[in-house]
Amino acid sequence: MFKGTTEDSRTVGKKLGVANLLEGSVRKQGDRVRIVAELISAADGRELWTETYERELKDIFAVQSEIAKAVTSQLKIKLLGLPPQSDAAPPNENLAAYNRLTAGADFYVSRNNEEGFQKAIEFYNEAIRLDPYYGLAYARLSMAWQLLGQYSLAGDDLTAAYGKARSAARTALSLQPNIPEAHQAMGGILLFVDHHFDEASAEFRQAEALAPADVEPKKAMTYLLFAEGRLEEAEDMARKYLALEPVVTGASLTLGRILIAREKYDEAESCLRKGAELQPKGNRWHMHIANIYLLKGNNAAALQEARLEPAGFWQDYALALAQQAQGDHAATDAALQKFIEKHAAQGPFQVATIYALRKEPDQMFTWLERAYTENDAGMTQLLTAPFIRNYRSDPRFAALCQKLNMPAPQSAETNN
Repeated sequence: MFKGTTEDSRTVGKKLGVANLLEGSVRKQGDRVRIVAELISAADGRELWTETYERELKDIFAVQSEIAKAVTSQLKIKLLGLPPQSDAAPPNENLAAYNRLTAGADFYVSRNNEEGFQKAIEFYNEAIRLDPYYGLAYARLSMAWQLLGQYSLAGDDLTAAYGKARSAARTALSLQPNIPEAHQAMGGILLFVDHHFDEASAEFRQAEALAPADVEPKKAMTYLLFAEGRLEEAEDMARKYLALEPVVTGASLTLGRILIAREKYDEAESCLRKGAELQPKGNRWHMHIANIYLLKGNNAAALQEARLEPAGFWQDYALALAQQAQGDHAATDAALQKFIEKHAAQGPFQVATIYALRKEPDQMFTWLERAYTENDAGMTQLLTAPFIRNYRSDPRFAALCQKLNMPAPQSAETNN
């Protein structure tokens, strides 16, 4: 992210919110690699630890684990034990398959948009072609299909994506049942597709037990707590994994949404702006900030923020939502109808949210029922979504929760 930058360690550390930085260089010559790793203090650039590793290229998996353990030791991290040895390498140490996997992971983690998810799927499929017994590749493939389905697909395409995700998760568990990613992938299916919260929780907890110092299982468990309306627990866990790996912008996104649900709007905005800075082409950062401005009554700023969202579904939604508060009734109706005509199949939950903002509960519940029927991933946010959660006292809300196997809605108090 900061490759080639001229910024000093203090500036970079402040942007990332970290006390120490790990820098490194890799040089390849023939079949050998030379890796220099250096741990430095972000406050003053002081070197805390450095090491040079010279290995044959075939030993790249071992050296990556060696570096991780060395850094962990230096920082004296004690999180239920040291991180386990990496399972990223395929069983037969197929370097070509591993390279495809890591390339896919880069797209999947860092781009946070439809193009990135599709590209990740290509890389994971190629890794599997090169090594059909690579359980981790199947797990990552499952998670990529889940993300693509949740944010970009509808109808038969969504059903097909979830089917592929389920199949890949099952294969990952059959090949490598002791890797956390396999359990995390299956947990996602149980949560977003089957709405089996307890079973999803068990899978996420198993993933965390297998890798207690890994961020990803904690992210998954945080979202489940958020979906269940357990906001204080969700916030606590989100802050813990954000402290572990603050570069992971998904942490900022989830924490921002939790803080919105807890009405900590200023802190939520700060958190989301940090994520938007680290991931300027990522989706939903500015959409959520637009929501904050609407909740605070700053309607002009909401519309301005919506325009900053990258073009596509989420910008269309943010603009349609923000337009509802601008006072021009003809324009608000036109913006809603335009969004429905363009995105009804993909975004019934978002249409319901717009109706909630318009204070039209009958239409809101009609679209929520449609979102449930079409397995819209947004339904996992029923207890926490802005505007919709204002109707928790309506019997129709409780009926939807029962369909989704969600806990019964609490009172309208938001800071629990």
